Amino acid sequence: MESRRREFNGLLILEAGKPWVEADGDTSEAIDFCRFYASEMRRLAWPEITQPTPGEHCVQGWTPRGVAVSIAPWNFPLAILTGLTVAPLVAGNAVIMKPARQTSIIGAVLMDLLMEAGVPPGVLNYLPCVGAEVGGLLTAHPQVDAIAFTGSRAVGCKIWETAGRTLPGQANLKKVVCEMGGKNALIIDNDADLDEAIPAALYSAFGYSGQKCSALSRLIVLADVHDRFLERFLAACPNIPVGDPAQPGTIVGPVIDADAQRKILGYIEQGKKEATLAWQARLARNLPPAAATTCRRQSSPA
Repeated sequence: MESRRREFNGLLILEAGKPWVEADGDTSEAIDFCRFYASEMRRLAWPEITQPTPGEHCVQGWTPRGVAVSIAPWNFPLAILTGLTVAPLVAGNAVIMKPARQTSIIGAVLMDLLMEAGVPPGVLNYLPCVGAEVGGLLTAHPQVDAIAFTGSRAVGCKIWETAGRTLPGQANLKKVVCEMGGKNALIIDNDADLDEAIPAALYSAFGYSGQKCSALSRLIVLADVHDRFLERFLAACPNIPVGDPAQPGTIVGPVIDADAQRKILGYIEQGKKEATLAWQARLARNLPPAAATTCRRQSSPA
């Protein structure tokens, strides 16, 4: 993967619309996952002698669970898919790898790479599909022993509910690992260095069009610094590079698909009703409005 970094970066830009910096970060994280899980498995592979009791020889070891399913999102289509897949794989499990529908080509290239790296035929299985159609079957199947998922809270909770039912013929209680969505807030304190806080907030909120689970979605600015921060923050917004992610320097590229666009535009309209529209970008070539910031001033100090 390291030797093919530019190829993977290009795929991330082409299929997921990631700007260059975000694409390279995605590839780097995928490489880190491969190295980390390989290192951890080497450590865990040796049985550990426990409870040194006279007359007894107690050994603790780890065995594979069976069949694992990895279900990854489109916003980190290489890094998270790699992490969710190689962890159960190096631990000796068979894995069904389901990439997000929007980024299935990246998943296919990862599958080819893992096969080239020596994964035995049949141990890793690539399953491009629509999650709504197949996800329930995978998570409920009695021969699936483990599920690794990153995605929305609604889907994650449904996986937990489904996996909690023990069906006839099921050998194990299913192991479920879920990373689900939330709201990330940044608090700007009265003594904050605005020269640091403003660029950080802008990049976190709008880098990769705010499509990362770690993206800033709520700014909480204390009263004493509120007006000064907001003035400088809004003055900086028009300077964010918006455009083709293949062009160096682009920060805000396209959203993943038309459905995501509709949701974002809907949130902007909802924000106009619940708060004051502080700023909204207007793009060239008659494109729809891009990033927007709404502001609600409260009577409390925060």
